Amino acid sequence: MIRTSSPLLQTDVAERLPGESPRARPAAPILALKVLARALLLAVAHTLSAPLWLPYLVGVAVWGWPPHVVRLGQVRRYLRLLWTVRPAAPGLPLGIRAWLSLSVLQKIVITPYLGLAWFLDEVLYGHALDATPVTAPLLEISAGRSGSTQLARYLEADPHLVAPSFLQASFPYLWLWRLAPHTLGRLLSKDQVRQKFETILPPDFLERHEGDPFLTDTFDAPFYLAHLNHLSPLIAPEVMEADFGFGVIAPHNRALWEETFVALLDRVARKTLLHAPPAPDGAPPRFFVKGHFLCAADALERRFPDARFLTIVREPAPRIRSAVNYLHANPLDEAVGPAPWAWLAAAVTRSEITYCEREQVWFSQIDGPRRCVVRFEDYVADLPGVMAEVYRTCLDTPALPDHVPTAHPPRERTHYQVNRTLEQVGIDEVALNERLASYALWRRASAEQLLAETL
Repeated sequence: MIRTSSPLLQTDVAERLPGESPRARPAAPILALKVLARALLLAVAHTLSAPLWLPYLVGVAVWGWPPHVVRLGQVRRYLRLLWTVRPAAPGLPLGIRAWLSLSVLQKIVITPYLGLAWFLDEVLYGHALDATPVTAPLLEISAGRSGSTQLARYLEADPHLVAPSFLQASFPYLWLWRLAPHTLGRLLSKDQVRQKFETILPPDFLERHEGDPFLTDTFDAPFYLAHLNHLSPLIAPEVMEADFGFGVIAPHNRALWEETFVALLDRVARKTLLHAPPAPDGAPPRFFVKGHFLCAADALERRFPDARFLTIVREPAPRIRSAVNYLHANPLDEAVGPAPWAWLAAAVTRSEITYCEREQVWFSQIDGPRRCVVRFEDYVADLPGVMAEVYRTCLDTPALPDHVPTAHPPRERTHYQVNRTLEQVGIDEVALNERLASYALWRRASAEQLLAETL
């Protein structure tokens, strides 16, 4: 049991309730054996990768640091945190500290492989990528568990738009995208790849996220996996709040978001456009991407001043409830089990309050690029009306294209294996709604403004 102290987090939180699936931290002896085996494998992997560091550093001198490899400053910070932080109960046992430290070191070992794969694109396609413009991109930036993925799938179906798939975002190498259909694609069908993805994900995670590696998904998820942010929920709630939230930038993450992330998105956009076929009218398609990267919105606006920004806003309480359950089911590192419920509740509550407040300010601005705000409730009840506004505002299309669906497909969203209420994770829903009363008024005003513009 964990006692919390925030006015929004006042109750004890049980790590397991009756009927919940038994996902928990491993026993210490089992984890110790895993740590030993992993350390030996990592030593062998380091020996194999050592000769690649020289050509990798030569590539760095020519093209700069690849934006999808971990930075030394983040490595030092995470190793320091792993051996100095003292989180609330159930704490951070020695075995988990050792295992996560090896996860950090593994990022260093694989760096030359990832870097050389990135540089191969620069050798083969560098000039073509530099000459490929990213014109008026559509950037969907929405909070987690807001319905943004389904909206992205509707937009991705437009032949005039092109978005990187989850696989492409995870392996951002144009040479691999072009080579894979003629090599791996002959050995494994897309359905077989999908099945393999499903086998490595927990069932309660798949209940909450219909992932398809060949469709677009949250772009910043592979970005977090490429760096170390995905480990933050397993270290302490304070670390998760600083490194896993998307509303504001912690000082130590400023370069990561404003420089590294923007450089990655820009280069992946050019690779996606260069790889994609022309639109049906023969013109180049428009780049589209979806994620939660609100903290990088200003930097993206500076990089793409003609960009169109889209968000879907959902009532915070049910969204935060969904986010806590989703993150507990998320296999951040199956070897150490899920983050404790109270840690997730504390970090998600604080970071999502910050996100809501930042979202309200950023999408309320009149000057600058086009911004489109749609409510989750309207998106559910009036899909054609919402999509018509998105096309009109973001894509300069006065009439809704025929391919856009007019009704959502049926989806089961009630019989979850794990589906805790806010009270069961220690969040005071009344206090939460009071804290975000201004945000609620803004959501309502945004809906009224959208209705007036539509009429």
